[in-house]
Amino acid sequence: MGNLAEMKHLHPAPLPGARPRLLIPIDATEASRWALAYARRLAQAGTPPDICLLFVAEPVHSWEVLRFYTEEEVRRHFQQRSALFLDEAAARLQEAGLASRSFFREAETVPGIVDLAEELACTEIVVPATHWLGVFPTGLARKLLQRPCAVPVTLVREDGSTVV
Repeated sequence: MGNLAEMKHLHPAPLPGARPRLLIPIDATEASRWALAYARRLAQAGTPPDICLLFVAEPVHSWEVLRFYTEEEVRRHFQQRSALFLDEAAARLQEAGLASRSFFREAETVPGIVDLAEELACTEIVVPATHWLGVFPTGLARKLLQRPCAVPVTLVREDGSTVV
């Protein structure tokens, strides 16, 4: 049967003809919007996806900030700020006739993305394929690809095409 600890991240295979469920992390960068073009491409090809937008705010532990604001005030600030980015991304999708759901998580970025993707049984995590410079690349896509996850990571270009 296998080790349950190893099996906790397994999801049933999507049913044939089932809509893909995309998790699209959104932040302040325009590159994070590249995944919206990918969702539009899927819809135009006859496979409209179920789209989940996510903004992840890393917890603030800095005493310099917490000296003046409570953790709740900081959390509220990031929730309000995230709404701007999530609403803007949702509006772009709505213009293309696509609905979406928005999520806010306070967590470390990569674990927050992976956890929600698994919780929602997403079929893909869609992130921009940005160039990594240097010997120790640290981009989000690279970090997601290096972390074990049952949900595949799809890298997209600015036009929404995938990187093979």
